[in-house]
Amino acid sequence: MKNIITSIFLICISGIGHAQDLSFYGILPAFSLTGGINQKVNYNLFISTTINAFEREINGENYPASNLQLYVQPSIIFIYSPKLNLAGSYTYQRGNPFNGNYVNEHRLWQQAIFSNALFQGQLTNRFRLEERFIENRLNGKYPLSTRFRYQIGFNTPLQGKKLNEKEFYFHAYNEFYWSLTGSKNSTYSSNWSYAGFGYKIGASNKIELGYLLQISTRNIEKDLQYLHLVQILWATNLKKPAAKDGYKHISQK
Repeated sequence: MKNIITSIFLICISGIGHAQDLSFYGILPAFSLTGGINQKVNYNLFISTTINAFEREINGENYPASNLQLYVQPSIIFIYSPKLNLAGSYTYQRGNPFNGNYVNEHRLWQQAIFSNALFQGQLTNRFRLEERFIENRLNGKYPLSTRFRYQIGFNTPLQGKKLNEKEFYFHAYNEFYWSLTGSKNSTYSSNWSYAGFGYKIGASNKIELGYLLQISTRNIEKDLQYLHLVQILWATNLKKPAAKDGYKHISQK
């Protein structure tokens, strides 16, 4: 499985050039709240902000430390079976939220997550289709573009077969982004890789800390932007746990 994932990543990333690449470093604090509507339907609210923590000058151009993105994602989750979850959302995203050059995005998405036991953890496959309405600041319009995302992830407790209170867990994923229609710099437009460790504080709360690398195509010349982030997630689950509940990281961005 590891060799397959590596091969897919190398094939996809090889199609992106590396002439004028840029690298930035920052933090991504996030909050996730999950609750139950009934035995089959959950709700989730995920909020995050992405911060470029350091001012940099690259090739004579200044890149100030700034807040790069505000992200608000409410979603409804349908637990079809222990191995399959379906979800949908309206999401609001604002680029450069506190600057005059901000850009608003309204997004709808639909997704499916398939999960299977692997070793003592869970292997997940997430498929998401997005309909994006990104603001054009020149004419005030919101043209439609679409994107497909595939994420493969793994989550496992580090102290026994089941995650209990006051115990640690490991979480990792890689996500591939394909821009399908609308304005785009590249068809294969982004890749996110994450690995982190979490701690279950109590029955309803967890905290997670990890490293997230966001690689994106920043122009039509296929130059890259590397965003190295320390991600800090606080997750609250108000739903009473059930033995057959599905993957708990369905809410992530």
